[in-house]
Amino acid sequence: MRSLIIPAIAALSLAACDPVTEVASPDAETPPVELAEAGPAEDASAPPTDGTIAERKTATIDWNAARADFAARDFADDAMAQVASSGSPAVPILLPDEPVGIASAGADDALQFRPLADGYFAVKKGDVYDVVINGTDRLIARSDGGTATDSPLKYEETMTGALVSFSRYGASNLVEFMCQDREAVLDGSCDNEADDLAELEKLLIAGTR
Repeated sequence: MRSLIIPAIAALSLAACDPVTEVASPDAETPPVELAEAGPAEDASAPPTDGTIAERKTATIDWNAARADFAARDFADDAMAQVASSGSPAVPILLPDEPVGIASAGADDALQFRPLADGYFAVKKGDVYDVVINGTDRLIARSDGGTATDSPLKYEETMTGALVSFSRYGASNLVEFMCQDREAVLDGSCDNEADDLAELEKLLIAGTR
């Protein structure tokens, strides 16, 4: 019996020393070239192509309408007239009719204004909440031919107050109401939809090409 065990152990030792590569595998017989025949791998970071792809596009601004409304205004305030006549804005400028300071100049007026390459932003300080006004010529265009500004005025509540988005003269506009007291946001005493929309009615054309 002992003589039978020794050859068996030797046979197992030889099998353990055999290279693994000698073991046949169905996967090993598949030539690598077939990977190339399957076509190039898709880029995971590439945008989807299922008909809902979005891309950044520049808005078509109705400058004629903006100039007509601008010409009908009577600029009694010199500061507002200065903003209106400075440079060539990317979009028609909408601001409340009140004294304006240039934010980049460090002015301390209640309404701060700053032009940007694709639009502008302004900040109106308040006792209860601040109003941040943004205008841009950037649109999110869908592959079906529509744009993000094809929808009517949109109001939504936020953790700091509210946001109102809309389009005017073809430009995209976003007005944010930022409450200074978080408790006032929670109990609803900071602002409400009716008051916020009333603030939007005060926005007038203040600059155009």
